[in-house]
Amino acid sequence: MQAAAELLEKIWVLDEAAFSKALIDALAAGKAVIHDGVAYYAAGSGKTGVIQHLPFKETVFKSAEEALKAAQMTTVMATAASTCVILGALIIQTKYLAAKLDKIQNTVDEIAKELHTQNIVYYMDKVTDYIGSIEVARTLLKDRSLASEIKEVAFPLLATAAAKRNHAMSFIDNILALAQSRNELSSKHYELVVNFAHMMLEVMPLGIHTEYLLAARVGKPMLAQLILEDGAERYQGAMQQYKAFLNAQHRELVRGNMGDKTVVLQRIEDKARHLIQSQENQLLLTLPYGRMATLEAA
Repeated sequence: MQAAAELLEKIWVLDEAAFSKALIDALAAGKAVIHDGVAYYAAGSGKTGVIQHLPFKETVFKSAEEALKAAQMTTVMATAASTCVILGALIIQTKYLAAKLDKIQNTVDEIAKELHTQNIVYYMDKVTDYIGSIEVARTLLKDRSLASEIKEVAFPLLATAAAKRNHAMSFIDNILALAQSRNELSSKHYELVVNFAHMMLEVMPLGIHTEYLLAARVGKPMLAQLILEDGAERYQGAMQQYKAFLNAQHRELVRGNMGDKTVVLQRIEDKARHLIQSQENQLLLTLPYGRMATLEAA
């Protein structure tokens, strides 16, 4: 996530000062995991179940950068876990994700006007569907007090969101293959479709993390772990496709075969380096404390 330097509304973050001694001891010993404000015993701890429903406090940060720096000052939680909690708060409680999704939707609309092949239109619909699902999930997550009321909506939404995400992710390889067919796209269309694939790869970790948070919010922490791990695996596959595309295009650039797309590719490569090296995306797709202990069936 490239943190936006914009004023933020108040956000709710974990109040470490109110952590119980049992949780502090478990965290120090690496025997606790945290999913959306609930601390559980970790796998290998010798215990199962909930340690503590964590307290929150309202905090104001001038910018997303300031919020992420605050996460580095943690004293109780591991820095990675604290940063992940802050990232989750920014995704759900600020306009950051909504702005990203709006930008993708605008690009979808532009591509739909410019390119009219049946395959493109089909996948654009899938992308739009996934964006809609994540917006709904974000809405459900805004008020923690409604956790029990949103379950009936959340369960089918999680299933459909995962399916729509996989459809959308499969489109990345499809559209990059189109971009690689140099004779089929003008320089303008080339930049449009590659930027779209890039934006999808930027937003996917945020979307996957939102799905993960929703599953945890409605009391399904094991499912939440599965969503995050499966989503991370699929995302890494999509990133490998993107890297392979960029490497192939760069080889064509070196050979002098890119023509009027040369400057466009150079702009794309600059953005791609930031995406590939993004530590925030890695955190969003990682379980910082590892897996929770499996709960015994009743």
